[in-house]
Amino acid sequence: MKIRNLIAALSWCLAAAASAAEFQPLDRVAAARIVDPASHTVPTIVALWSSECVHCKKNLKLFSEMARGDRRFRLVTVAVEPQFAGLAEPLDLLSVPGQRFAYGVDSPEALGYALDPKWRGELPRTIFFDGKGGKSALSGVVTEATVRSALGLQANQK
Repeated sequence: MKIRNLIAALSWCLAAAASAAEFQPLDRVAAARIVDPASHTVPTIVALWSSECVHCKKNLKLFSEMARGDRRFRLVTVAVEPQFAGLAEPLDLLSVPGQRFAYGVDSPEALGYALDPKWRGELPRTIFFDGKGGKSALSGVVTEATVRSALGLQANQK
């Protein structure tokens, strides 16, 4: 089991080293890995978003601002659409850090189910990992207090 965690951590590190503007195509295997609490040894946000979702951009802006001020958590974004020219623009404009995924060749329904079987497609959808095995998911626009609580981070501990 420890080797599996080591391999998962190594794959995250390698992926994070890739250019921030590049999207990795998401398949069901990668989706399952992204939402496995054992893959997250630090507090992590997995933000599901779409280029046409105004509320998604509100969350992404908040996550970007929080990441600039607090390096204790990791951010992963998943575009719930295939990659196309210009998909990175909203993330780049907001200086959103972290690993980026876009839906790959698997069906959108299969990918959505692999990411969160309870999710019905509403956006934005955010999956939080506290880095200690805890996981929660919320739909809609979130506040900084909600994010900090879900990640197990106190506002005054930077």
